[in-house]
Amino acid sequence: MAWVSYSQSELVKAEIDEDKQSHKCRLSESMVLITQWNSADKADRVTLAKARRDVDPVVVAQQEAYQIARAYRKLVQTMFDTCERGAQLLSRELSRRIGLGSKDNRMARYAP
Repeated sequence: MAWVSYSQSELVKAEIDEDKQSHKCRLSESMVLITQWNSADKADRVTLAKARRDVDPVVVAQQEAYQIARAYRKLVQTMFDTCERGAQLLSRELSRRIGLGSKDNRMARYAP
């Protein structure tokens, strides 16, 4: 149960970090788009401005940081799910063995 609690706390931390990186990513995309939109060329179209934004080094670096945070969250999610399944299996096995124990004791009393 301690591993389940630990992995759940790590999962929450990873989700918070992923959300933070996602927010930073959207923020950097917006900031780059705004700074590029004020360029001298007013004929920029939205598609072209977004394409320039997507290849900007600041945006690319932030997107990579977000992908790393997302991958880590998925890894921790898998670890948590595995620990939780193990705890459920152990609980079922203990319940089964406890249930068998009382049945064996009753049978032993009445056996010749």
